[in-house]
Amino acid sequence: MREINIAEADIDAVANEIVKFASDLPSPEDLVDSRSPAVKVTDCVLSLNRPYDTFVAPRLKTFMSNHPNIQQITELAELITSYSTPHAFVQQELNYNHEDRARILHEVVMFLCTIIQQTPTMPEEKALKQWVVETQPQTHRLNIRGFGPAGFQYLCILFGADTTKPDIYIIRFVSDILNRDVSDLEAHALLEAACEREDLSVRAVDSYIWKKGARGE
Repeated sequence: MREINIAEADIDAVANEIVKFASDLPSPEDLVDSRSPAVKVTDCVLSLNRPYDTFVAPRLKTFMSNHPNIQQITELAELITSYSTPHAFVQQELNYNHEDRARILHEVVMFLCTIIQQTPTMPEEKALKQWVVETQPQTHRLNIRGFGPAGFQYLCILFGADTTKPDIYIIRFVSDILNRDVSDLEAHALLEAACEREDLSVRAVDSYIWKKGARGE
């Protein structure tokens, strides 16, 4: 993982901003995602740079309705490989004609299958939560082209890590506070450090910022 040097003054600035809305943050318990592992990983890849409410949510709803029996990531892998190509799967099952996104979904799913196989007696959800909690502090990405820090961190969030995903809303939030452009990894590091300083859930702060950004506020 590339070392990110952050200034104390920048942490202070971000911390001072987030305490302004700390009383409005959702409870971490309310952010627990009860959906199946298969739906979570599909959500993660499908939502990369796409509007959630109008694009991602309806496709996930249709997929869950059509395949209520697909709960585990290993089951999702089997469904994908039943098609001639991952692209054919994404076109048919997710109504999305995007070959590269199909490749990313397939590669992420197959990678997670290797993690699951390392602890065959452990339920998938528990195995993946253990993996993200152990892995997330050491890395910000998988070796998958097109699946960068925002996607990786969102995957970690979905499986139980208290962290942030450095998407456009998080980057914009931190950049506006500091009145300069920040990188995705700098935004991630600063928000985590500021939340730690104020003893706030990073996931809750991330959710609050994301919802305001998605509403255009």
